[in-house]
Amino acid sequence: MTENATGKFQFLDEPGEHGKVFATYEHMKLYSAFQPIYSLSHCRIVGYEGLLRAIDGRRQVSPYQIFSLARDEASIVHLDRLSRALHLRNFCSMGRDGVEWLFLNVDPRVIVQGKQYGAFFRQLLEENNMPPERVVVEIMEGAIDDELQLSESVGFYKDLGCLVAIDDFGAGQSNFERIWRLSPDIVKLDRSMIVQAMHKPMARRLLPGIVSLIHEAGSLVLIEGIETLEEAMVAMETDVDLVQGHYFGMPAHTLDESHSEGKILSLFERYQASSALDSTQKCLAYYRSAFVQAVAQLQAGQAPEQAFGELLGLRGADRCYILDQQGVQLGASCLADSAKRVTDRCYQPLADGRGAVWLRRPYLRRALQNPGSLQMTRPYLSIATGKLCVTLSMAVVLHGEISVLCFDFHWSDEVGGVK
Repeated sequence: MTENATGKFQFLDEPGEHGKVFATYEHMKLYSAFQPIYSLSHCRIVGYEGLLRAIDGRRQVSPYQIFSLARDEASIVHLDRLSRALHLRNFCSMGRDGVEWLFLNVDPRVIVQGKQYGAFFRQLLEENNMPPERVVVEIMEGAIDDELQLSESVGFYKDLGCLVAIDDFGAGQSNFERIWRLSPDIVKLDRSMIVQAMHKPMARRLLPGIVSLIHEAGSLVLIEGIETLEEAMVAMETDVDLVQGHYFGMPAHTLDESHSEGKILSLFERYQASSALDSTQKCLAYYRSAFVQAVAQLQAGQAPEQAFGELLGLRGADRCYILDQQGVQLGASCLADSAKRVTDRCYQPLADGRGAVWLRRPYLRRALQNPGSLQMTRPYLSIATGKLCVTLSMAVVLHGEISVLCFDFHWSDEVGGVK
C-alpha cells in the first residue's frame, strides 16, 4: 500500500512472479513493462522506460485505450499517478540499487499542472527511496500549448532533482525554439525521423546536423523506435548518445539482464567499415593524384586553366579555384566542361566567384590548419550551382604566398560522389 496526501493505491502481487506487482483500474489489470535504454558509447544499459500494459480479461488493452477512459481532470490525475506509482514500485522492488535511470511519462494534461500536483511526486519518490536524480520525466512537448505552465512545470521537476526529457521530438509541430527555451536534459527523437532517414537521402544527411544542433543546445540525444540493424546503423552515423527500440531490447515485466553489449560492439565494427567511411576514402583516392599533380604544376608556373585540366576531366568534377589566406578568391573559377554546359541559370547571379570572400568556409580553415594535407568536407549545398557538392582543399605556397587550392565535385548519395 502506498499512501500519499491525495489518496491510496492498492498494489497486488502477481502469483508466481517474484518482484512483480499489478494494480486495477476500470476492471483492468495494469502492469509495468520496462524497455532498456542503451548508451552507444558505453555499450551498456543506462536506463529503462516504464511502460503501461493492461489486460481486460484475456484481451490486451493499449495504453492509448486506457488513458482515453480518463476524461475529467480528477480521473486523468488519478490514472497518471497510478501509472507512475506502479512503475516506481516495480522498479524499486527488483533491487535496482545501481545508477540506471528510470524514464517516466507524465500525461501532458498533468505536466502543465506540475506545481499544483508536484507534492505527490516528491512524496512518491521518498516513499520508494528513489533518488530524484535517477528519474527522467518525459514530456511530449508537441501536445502542450500553454508555454508558461509548461516552462514552470519543467522548472519544478528540475528543481526537484529529476532530469527532464522532451519526448517524440520531430513528430507533429515540434520546434527548436522550445528546446532552447526549456533546456531539457535529454531530447528523444521520434521514430518517424529514423524512418525518414531510411527512405530519403536528404533526411539521412540532415539528421546528424539536427543531433549536433541539439548537442550545442546542451541536451543529450536519444533515438527511439529502432527496430532493425539498418536503423541501428543510421543511429550510429548520427552521433546520438542513447538508443531505444526492439532491436536493442523488448519491453519486459522484469528488467532486461541479457544485455546487448556484443550487438553494439558489432555495430561499431560495421560502422568502421561502413560505406559512410569508405566513401570518403574512395573520393580521396580517386581525386588525390590529379589534385597533387595540379599543385605541382601550379608551383612550376603553369596557368590554373592548364594545371587543373586533368582534375576537371574526372567524373563528377565541377570547378577549381584559388583562395588567399583571408579566403578571398583569386580570379575566376576554372569550370569542368559539364559545368560550362549547364542550362539551369537560376543561380547565375552567384556563379562568378572572383573576389568572393570564403573566409567562413570550413574547407579554408581546415586547409590552413593542416598545410600540405588534403582536406575534404561533408556534402553541402553549392552556392554557385544550387546542388550538393563536396570540396577538397589544400594549403600550399604559390609565388611565395600561402594559398588554398579548392576543388568542388558533385555529390552522389548512391556511390559517395564517385560514379
